[in-house]
Amino acid sequence: MRVYALALMNSEMIRIGHLASRIGVQPEAIRYYERRGLLPRPRRGPNGYRIYTAEHLERVEFIKKAQTLGLSLEEIREVMELKFSGTSPCQHVRDLLREKLSAVDQQIARLRAFRRELADSLIACEESLRIHRTSAEACPVLERLNIERRKRRE
Repeated sequence: MRVYALALMNSEMIRIGHLASRIGVQPEAIRYYERRGLLPRPRRGPNGYRIYTAEHLERVEFIKKAQTLGLSLEEIREVMELKFSGTSPCQHVRDLLREKLSAVDQQIARLRAFRRELADSLIACEESLRIHRTSAEACPVLERLNIERRKRRE
């Protein structure tokens, strides 16, 4: 896409649909980024259409790449403000990434605990079916869930 950005510099105007399709987003996403302050307002041509530049393309590419790191649009806006004000955003980005990594680690821990619970429940079901050889007997997992539900009511 960098080659395309260079080609845009020589181009007089590019409309929103063309810009959106080159980046792989919907035109409404570009308008939304403008409203959120992530993109500068484009100038308008005599026909009233928005006229986008290579800067718009580069910013939307940056937004999409930053989103792949889990950054929210608000966080991306903060980073862009630092970057375009001449301040190095590296420390801020590092802090954001540390927070994201911590959140991922916490989610992984929750998922591992959930996996253990599922595996234990599966073992209990299989053991009950092996012992009773019929599905007509009460399911130990459902019994445990009913007991937990009753305890919460008390």
